[in-house]
Amino acid sequence: MLSRKNYAYPLVNKPLLTVIIDTEEEFDWAAPFSRESRSVKNITHQHRSQKILKKYEIVPTYCIDYPVVENDMAIGILTEWAEQGDCIIGTHLHPWVSPPYDEDVNRVNSYAGNLPCDQEKTKLATLTDFIEKRTGRRPEVFKAGRYGVGPNTTQILKELGYKVDTSVVADTDFSHDYGPNFRGLPTQPYWFEASDGKILELPNSRGYDGLVARWGSLLYPKLAGATGLKFLMSGVLVKTGLLERIPLTPEGVRAADHIRMVRRETGFGNNYFNYAYHSSSLMVGGSPYVSNDQDLEIFLEDMDIFFDFFINQMGGEHKTPLEMYDFLS
Repeated sequence: MLSRKNYAYPLVNKPLLTVIIDTEEEFDWAAPFSRESRSVKNITHQHRSQKILKKYEIVPTYCIDYPVVENDMAIGILTEWAEQGDCIIGTHLHPWVSPPYDEDVNRVNSYAGNLPCDQEKTKLATLTDFIEKRTGRRPEVFKAGRYGVGPNTTQILKELGYKVDTSVVADTDFSHDYGPNFRGLPTQPYWFEASDGKILELPNSRGYDGLVARWGSLLYPKLAGATGLKFLMSGVLVKTGLLERIPLTPEGVRAADHIRMVRRETGFGNNYFNYAYHSSSLMVGGSPYVSNDQDLEIFLEDMDIFFDFFINQMGGEHKTPLEMYDFLS
């Protein structure tokens, strides 16, 4: 991504929440990437979470990738919800299943930001145009598959008409796996500058709890970064009550943990939160996080508990990414 602009996040009296779903094919996360993995049966299971979201008047953003767009059943479900005002549709680029298929399929190229600029732009332009053709509306929200943005992504997004990116995972370094390094970037919304405008960044929420939580963004990457001591050190920090990083996702994280993290972060004046998960987690066996019916029941129950806490107990408010763009402009 290009250099960020100094951001001024307005003081608000209530927490703000976006819900962004990586809407994609099911595939074996432990296997090599394959262009043949294109099943999107999980889209027929999204009504389970959609019912909970609608209960709290939350309008989620389904960032969809090529296998979803090309499937009549999948795109039909999502387009109907979008037309009813029950969701908005954004873009999610998995380069290995998104044409043109000019690059080798490997871990390096699974991060679209590692591709040459022309190749990254052509893939994203092709997907963007296809979404517009299939849904009747051009997408304006982008989330890179595997969080894989690169040095050319901001300018490409601006040229293609995007307003919002939600690919950054603050305080996180993926360079050990050929991915981007997001260390040092804010946890709250900010602007990326492009030559002819700006892109709003809505980072994936990774909040902190513990005795030194206030300094989590500074301490955690140094103490439990991408090194061989990562898991050992992070475990020590949690057990001693010093510092715990809590991702705002129902994938492997319980609602009670989300609640204490949000309470802590809002106490520091951090009032923006980005709740995210993969569409495949709504189907048993679709992702590593939901292996059986009991896992799915817990997954959905935790969503319900957290949204009830955020909206009804904290007095929080949901905004779509585009509403956040207007609010912060």
